Amino acid sequence: MDIIDGLKNLYADSGAYGDPILIATLALMLAGSIMLFFVRLIKRFVFYTIVALVLPNSIGFVGYLDQADSVREAVVERGEEMAEEAQEAVEDRELSSLSFGLLGSALAVSLGLAGMLRLTLRKSPA
Repeated sequence: MDIIDGLKNLYADSGAYGDPILIATLALMLAGSIMLFFVRLIKRFVFYTIVALVLPNSIGFVGYLDQADSVREAVVERGEEMAEEAQEAVEDRELSSLSFGLLGSALAVSLGLAGMLRLTLRKSPA
């Protein structure tokens, strides 16, 4: 259950970017699952894998940049004496959207790799 709790925390800590990352990952997983049964070209799995690497990670990276900017603004407003406390409080959340996007990409890419492997094994003589 620790893995599920960790995923829930990553999702919650991603804030507004958690939903787009989750939706993109689930859509890619659905598309990849369908492709496993109907696609017969490795080129399409390569394209799918590239999209699966870029899409959730780019959303996570935008979330990371947005949270990093808001952290800087909060630190400047609070002053130098509270900067360390604010940084410690936000440090755990700062990379959440980036990590969540990376995890979504990894899950979606696994289906693309499975499709390429399936097609490669099917084409090779037994």
